[in-house]
Amino acid sequence: MRNNFFIFLIFFVFLIKTSVANEFKFETSEIKVLENGNLISAKNGKAISTDKDLEISAKDFKYFKDKKLLKTLDGEVVIKSKNLRIKFDSMEFDEISSIYTAENNITIDDFNRELTIKTKKIIYDNNNKILKSSTNSIIQDKINNILDTESFVYDIKGSILKIQNANLKDIDDNDFNIESAFIDISTNTLVGKDVEINFNNKSFNKDNEPRLKGKSIIYDKEKTKITKGIFTTCKKRDNCPPWQLSSEEIKHDKKSKTINYKNAWLKVYDIPVLYFPKFFHPDPTIDRKSGFLIPTIKNSPNSDNYLSVPYFQVVSMNKDLTFIPRLYTDNKFLLQTEYRQVNSKSNHISDFSFFNEENENTKSHLFYEYNKNLSYLKFDESELNLKIQRVSNDTYLKANKVKSKLINNYDVLESNIDFNLYSDDLQIETEMIVYESLNKDNNDRYEFILPKINIVKNIENKTNLDGNFKLNSNNYIKNYQTNVLEKININDLTFNSVPKISKNGFYNNYDFIIKNVNSDTQNSDSFKESENFYLSSLVQFNSSLPLKKENEFFEKILTPKLSLKISPNNNGKDLKDDENRIDISNVYNLNRLSTNDSIESGVSLTYGNSFSIFNKEKSLETFSFNIANNLRLDKNDDLPRKNQIGEKTSNFFSEISYSPSKHLTTKYNATTKNNFQDINYENFIAEISVNNFVTTFDYLNENNTSDKNSYLLSKFNLDLNESNNISFSTRENKTTDLVEYYNFMYQYKNDCLAASIEYNKEYYNDRDVKPEENIFLKLTIIPFGETSSPDLKQ
Repeated sequence: MRNNFFIFLIFFVFLIKTSVANEFKFETSEIKVLENGNLISAKNGKAISTDKDLEISAKDFKYFKDKKLLKTLDGEVVIKSKNLRIKFDSMEFDEISSIYTAENNITIDDFNRELTIKTKKIIYDNNNKILKSSTNSIIQDKINNILDTESFVYDIKGSILKIQNANLKDIDDNDFNIESAFIDISTNTLVGKDVEINFNNKSFNKDNEPRLKGKSIIYDKEKTKITKGIFTTCKKRDNCPPWQLSSEEIKHDKKSKTINYKNAWLKVYDIPVLYFPKFFHPDPTIDRKSGFLIPTIKNSPNSDNYLSVPYFQVVSMNKDLTFIPRLYTDNKFLLQTEYRQVNSKSNHISDFSFFNEENENTKSHLFYEYNKNLSYLKFDESELNLKIQRVSNDTYLKANKVKSKLINNYDVLESNIDFNLYSDDLQIETEMIVYESLNKDNNDRYEFILPKINIVKNIENKTNLDGNFKLNSNNYIKNYQTNVLEKININDLTFNSVPKISKNGFYNNYDFIIKNVNSDTQNSDSFKESENFYLSSLVQFNSSLPLKKENEFFEKILTPKLSLKISPNNNGKDLKDDENRIDISNVYNLNRLSTNDSIESGVSLTYGNSFSIFNKEKSLETFSFNIANNLRLDKNDDLPRKNQIGEKTSNFFSEISYSPSKHLTTKYNATTKNNFQDINYENFIAEISVNNFVTTFDYLNENNTSDKNSYLLSKFNLDLNESNNISFSTRENKTTDLVEYYNFMYQYKNDCLAASIEYNKEYYNDRDVKPEENIFLKLTIIPFGETSSPDLKQ
């Protein structure tokens, strides 16, 4: 049988060579000659051209001698001279025209150019080396650019690919929609017309859709050039975008990652507002890029209008700076620079400026912060921090409204260095601090804490007590008001028990503290003169009984509370002039006096009630009332007088909240003297919210302190729609019966643009800082930045 097969195969090869004009040699496992030799059918093999350039492998072959037509199923064609392979479900080869037509599950691999094409139908002209398809095709190149095209013509000899109505997804995840284009496969250069590029928006707000449209495009691995282009980051809309940059020519430099414009107009709602002969900005794929930021024209309270043209400079991968010059209308200028550096385990940031005015001394400031993460084997975390703050003039920062992320207070400067170590059971913090109060006299403006050391240790509990022990040691040397010196060592051993619930439903726990204070002072009002030793302790027992009543609609909880404090020490520190506030939020605390160097002496009982109503249907706490009072057997004149906490009956501390619906919330916090007539402290906050309107009132009256602080703060906000908003706020000082400020703003805002008109008036005087009133317009183009008009009142 085997010998008969080989004889038959030799006969078949001879027959085919004769019948197919010496074009192919067939090597198959099954052969049939039908229709008087006009049809040859073969299976599972391959056909090889006589020049061995073409090789067709398939499961099924049919050759029609009269039509010079070869049909194959489920196979592939390899064109060796072009290093090209075509996989297919079915294919026809016209011997006369030398044209291949393949259909279904087509995959074409151009190995020379590392190009892969997937489509449904292709026609390959072997004579002209032209490959084309009129069906939707996916083309992927060697750098993973992915092209989805409606049709294409691929000139293999010239390495030119022509596409129609195509979408290209490049390696940076940018999306190109192109009406028609030619691509040079050898250089990856694309030339096309009518293009829209949707940029990867990873560096933008998630609502932004940065894109670029143009009449024509030239694209290669280094640059993209668009003519008559339009760029915007705004979300796509049916009408024109809120802002757009229209340019005669737009170039995207991929190496420098910048987009450059020639003869560009900034349009806001299709109205030209600003012309740039040349302009550039970073492309959407990067977070930062050197260049000018949006210029602004502003004013400061004590100066004329000025022009600011900030410049951002990327020094290296981990370093950058922002230079912010202010150029005034007369002979003066302010130059400010913020420098930032981030390393693997440390970072630096500095902000400095100087202000020069004719015939005046130069004014300046320097702020610097350094943070370093250290590595010590015995600690989970360790750090070194340095802060420096200096100004040449007390009101320089406030008068010129110098802003920086390092500036958070115009009146007090703080310079320090600290070294901290942290682990699960041990915390060590060391610090040296210098404070400078800019609103005090030169002699008393400085406060030095050199050094300050705080150690916190969680102690393993080896007792029968169910709870946690902690040791805290606080040590410092402080010099302030020129001649006041304090050397302090404070040691606290505290215990917090684990709460337990009794059989009767009482929720009980207890705490205690043992405090040791060692001091050596001179001229101090806070401590006794010279060397002193203080040892005291305090035990506190807390108990509450939550009671709940519930029905289908409401849940009501009443919780009586009490806290018993016992301290054997009867010689406590004199705190009668202390002004730390006690209210319903801290009256039950172990250290409710908020003092670090003393313990509340004597025996006292704090009692009170907490009541709340929860509306199940609205899922809302509609009402709550809390009240507390403190009782003593003996009066203690050393405790703060403002809260009557040392009296036999203290102030009554209360808080009432009422929220009948989500549209109205109110809270009233009060401290009432034990005569039930005088109110030491009251704070009423109300918020009304109806649809898009929200108004807030905050009234404070604190008449038991030296400051006699009292004010009324009012705010309202009205959202006219999703984009338009009106807001207003004012604060009236009730002590002086003067308005401190007015702020009014109308704002229009969407995903990529914000425009507002603002009115601000501030009534304060501080040496050379004057009251201020201004009206200005503000425009924010996202992501480029913010600019504002000069003061429209000037």
